[in-house]
Amino acid sequence: MTRLSLRNLLQGAGEPALRECVFRWCGAVADEAKPTLAAAAAAMEDEQRVQARLAALPKKLQDLLEPFFAPGASVRSVQALVTECGKQFKSRFELEAALAALHREAFVWHVKDKRWATFDSPSWAVPTELVECVHQLRQRRQRLLQDAVTLQGFLDARYFRERVEAGKAGGKDDAKASDHARKIYKLYALDASIAQRLQKLPPAVATIVDDVLFKHGGIAAWEETLREVDLPDPPDLALVGKCLAEAMLGTVTDLDLARIGVQPLPQAVVVFHEVALFALKRRGESALPTVSEELSCRGDFATNVGRFLKDLQHTKVLFTAEGDLFKASQKRIAATLLPVPGGFLGQEATLEAIFRFCLQRRLVDRRGERALRPTPAGQEFDRAPLAEQTRTLLAHFVEDRTLHGEPYHHTRLRRVFLRLLRRAEPMVWQDCSLLPFLARNAYLAQLEAAATEEYFAARFLGGAYTPSETLQQLAWNLLVWVKRRLFPLGIVDLGVHQGRVTALRLSRLGAELLDAEPAGKVGGTRSSVIVQPDFEVIVFPGDDVHDVLHLFDRFARRTKSDHVHQFRIDEASVRAGIADGLSGAQIIQVLADRARAPVPQNVRYSLEEWAQRPHA
Repeated sequence: MTRLSLRNLLQGAGEPALRECVFRWCGAVADEAKPTLAAAAAAMEDEQRVQARLAALPKKLQDLLEPFFAPGASVRSVQALVTECGKQFKSRFELEAALAALHREAFVWHVKDKRWATFDSPSWAVPTELVECVHQLRQRRQRLLQDAVTLQGFLDARYFRERVEAGKAGGKDDAKASDHARKIYKLYALDASIAQRLQKLPPAVATIVDDVLFKHGGIAAWEETLREVDLPDPPDLALVGKCLAEAMLGTVTDLDLARIGVQPLPQAVVVFHEVALFALKRRGESALPTVSEELSCRGDFATNVGRFLKDLQHTKVLFTAEGDLFKASQKRIAATLLPVPGGFLGQEATLEAIFRFCLQRRLVDRRGERALRPTPAGQEFDRAPLAEQTRTLLAHFVEDRTLHGEPYHHTRLRRVFLRLLRRAEPMVWQDCSLLPFLARNAYLAQLEAAATEEYFAARFLGGAYTPSETLQQLAWNLLVWVKRRLFPLGIVDLGVHQGRVTALRLSRLGAELLDAEPAGKVGGTRSSVIVQPDFEVIVFPGDDVHDVLHLFDRFARRTKSDHVHQFRIDEASVRAGIADGLSGAQIIQVLADRARAPVPQNVRYSLEEWAQRPHA
């Protein structure tokens, strides 16, 4: 079938229609008596001109054009448009008025030729030049980020994509080109190949690449990199880009990230994701971080949730008209919570996070007299195993919107981070910036640009939205989430040196949760206890310490958490444990099973007596 080009659409049209089309697409022409359709057709193939003209249209007209840009659908009948877009218009007359407006702007024209038109409803068409330009523009924008940040995308765009697409356009699948592309990519992505190419870089360029890799995770602004490196005669940007591209290590480009909700990065030096993954991992293996203090939370956050729910069950806790806890109640309950080491999450902030979690998961209910009470789901959660509680908390915190950063990106970034963390070696320290950088790069490499642009397009329409987060801040805000959410959950441990977090590691509890394996497989030692005659219990940690602490918190008061943990048993704590579903016999059995020495007789007798006393 003949292409429905601009010339075919305007065949037989009068001089005023031709002149109007040329004026809309080319502006005023030198010789208005002889308008040139070739110039207008060329303008419809100019991506910048097309993009600008489409952006200038009202949103309703843009939406009405979308059906014309669908594959094989440059001609649409009014009836089909009513079916597809009718909900956006008050009536068919309004839709036809919108089509007339697009016609005045020289985007659509009437079609009467029986090869394209239907006889039951008027038909409109968009010239093939414009449709193909929009298709190419969207395909390029869809792959723009991947082509810039990944070796696979760079090779594909530079050497193979045009050949493969030309073959498809000709009705054949160029399997040879596709197979050649895969082999070339595998060759350049080999660790030995990457290491060899990095070594061959000129010294000045290698210094810049090291700065981009180890301070920025593989993507950095050129001006910022120049300020950071100390080179007497630094190379220019063009030379750096040439060296990186020829070595298949990276590129230099302008990253237009505003359309996906991130601040744009002009003149960016990009080291490909595959190269950054290799270099950062090798650096992490050869230069272990210095750790002078180890911080660990184990299962304390889940224990704090249980303490909060028990407090609501035994005490009348009021809330304000806005739904918040009263300050007095907030301070009282916060004082009973186990502190988060390192000060990353204060006790009131911990209570706020717990309160939001309980409300969202419907573990508490706002009842009459503005009092809070645990729901049946809350009581069930409190009695669940530690692993189940922590998984529920983790699922909630992945979706947490209370921390800094764009929620659209960070909920997805956190899932990528957890996948990378799952592959980490348990109880092995690594630089605290390694996984956030790798998670950010992997996220950018797999980002669906079209869906992301569509999400942020609505914000830009109002004119008040401006992206505030940079690529560097994406990684640092992810690290903040690790410190304030994953660390309190006990999934990671943090290493501190000179008052600064320098390292993190997958904890035993994290290994059990993410790999679905018992903690004993990570190490092998078992926690043990010493029960003193004065009812003090000392817990010596082993690989299952998080489960032990969580269990002991149900029937004893924790008085100290350090290298060893101390608890004190009294009648009130035992009664609380019994109310929580334990029995006196179970408490005695737990202590006897783990005790290094026999449980003192006075402790056994008191536990049995307290358990048998009727509840007051």
